[in-house]
Amino acid sequence: MDPAKDNRTTEHKQRIRRLRKMIIAAAAFLLILPTVLSVVALVRIGSMNARLDEITSLLNTMNANMNISVHESDEPKSRAAGGPTPLQEKSLNAADGEAEAVQDYSGMKKVYLTFDDGPSKYTDDILDILAEYDVKATFFVNGREGFDAEYMRITLEGHSIGMHSYSHAYDKVYADLDSFAEDLYDIQQLIKDITGQYCRLYRFPGGSSNAVHHMPMAECIEYLDVKGIRYFDWNVSGGDAMAEPHSATQIVNDVCAQVRAVGSDTVVVLLHDAAGKRSTVEALPVLIEKLKAMDDVVLLPITDETELIQHVRP
Repeated sequence: MDPAKDNRTTEHKQRIRRLRKMIIAAAAFLLILPTVLSVVALVRIGSMNARLDEITSLLNTMNANMNISVHESDEPKSRAAGGPTPLQEKSLNAADGEAEAVQDYSGMKKVYLTFDDGPSKYTDDILDILAEYDVKATFFVNGREGFDAEYMRITLEGHSIGMHSYSHAYDKVYADLDSFAEDLYDIQQLIKDITGQYCRLYRFPGGSSNAVHHMPMAECIEYLDVKGIRYFDWNVSGGDAMAEPHSATQIVNDVCAQVRAVGSDTVVVLLHDAAGKRSTVEALPVLIEKLKAMDDVVLLPITDETELIQHVRP
């Protein structure tokens, strides 16, 4: 037998085997591909359905609130073109009712729970707890994508909403006065677009006494004054922004001890609504119960009538 012919025959068979394997592999891939794509599609559809359910639930609540508003009067109401929607009007009026209630607490220690850095994945948990205990608070928010429902829920449920800068990036916010003004505009416009409220309440990232930049803070404060914006710091801290965040028990104990020790009858408590602040959420129910148990304490949201608590004045 011719050796050369044998080699050619062997190579031909090997090529056929390789080609067969490639065909089998391609066929297997084509069979598996639809399954993989189906799984990916199902996961995405599940995620979209969950978000849709959340939005539907919020819309149902909003519709119920609007229906209540409509039935309060038989008189037809009209709104000028370009004005706020009925839903935004309810949001705009929410803080007004709270402002009137503040005047009924003379002689009491007014405690204002404030939450910085939200909205976050815990915002709804915090709002659920506040609703359970019928407590109104104040949320100093940043600019967050995908949290329209949370911004709206804050205002619809009667809480105060304030600005805590859009980016919370110190090097951007405090680069110069123009950067500060631009960031302020961005967060103010975001809140207005979503809730209909033209926000005039501010908290500086790091507080007005922060030492993380070299820009004269007096310039920022003067700019806020010109814009008619009031800023608030705090005189009680939950310690949940420390390098080693406090446990839920530490937060409760520290806040209660400081509230008792503060000489002023205006107590602004600093807490945080951020992805890494689970201990704050865990502390909140116990903290509210302990504060409510104090005879001379009332829990309120910050309004135009609230006495200013500020670390720095120009």
